[in-house]
Amino acid sequence: MTGVGSSRMAGRDGFTLIELIVGLTVSALALTAGFAALSFVADRATQAETATVTALEGVAARELLVDWLTGARLQAPGNTGSFQGSDNEALGGLADDQLLFPTTARTPLHVRNTVVRLYIDRDEETPETGLVAELTERLQDEPRRVELVREAVGLDLHYLPESTDAFEWMPDWLGRNQLPKAIELLIQVPRGDTLPPLLRYPIRVALGR
Repeated sequence: MTGVGSSRMAGRDGFTLIELIVGLTVSALALTAGFAALSFVADRATQAETATVTALEGVAARELLVDWLTGARLQAPGNTGSFQGSDNEALGGLADDQLLFPTTARTPLHVRNTVVRLYIDRDEETPETGLVAELTERLQDEPRRVELVREAVGLDLHYLPESTDAFEWMPDWLGRNQLPKAIELLIQVPRGDTLPPLLRYPIRVALGR
């Protein structure tokens, strides 16, 4: 009797095959849930980081455009630049406006006066695409290209005349010997594009102040 009792007690101290399978299954489920939670957290962190970078890029591009336009002059000393805005339309009905203006604001050229040309580059073979700025100290110089908004597919510009009190924007500014009172710049992007909100709204800048 003693031997039989000892054998039963020894069996109770161990695990049966079914108990072992159940334990391994529970452990596997717990590990799977843990890995899923970690993956979710990592994905959210990546999304947050991407959104932050995109927002910062939007702020930088907007501030750069505002700074350059605020420093716009009719004709900067030492070059032949003038304030010229053309109204164009590309295939598909996209605005293809261009703007050429001298500015006294700081640019990557680090010169006193810079001639800036803003336009949409749709050439996939060029390193810079979208909204691009060409910077030169003089019009005849080789320009330095700066990509401002890669996602941009169109550029729509409007100009507010100095001589009118009405809020009537003009589509171009050519052949004039004065700066407009203000300029409105609207960046067009493909539907569903993740352009930062700061660049989705019109950028309006008062000039010549």
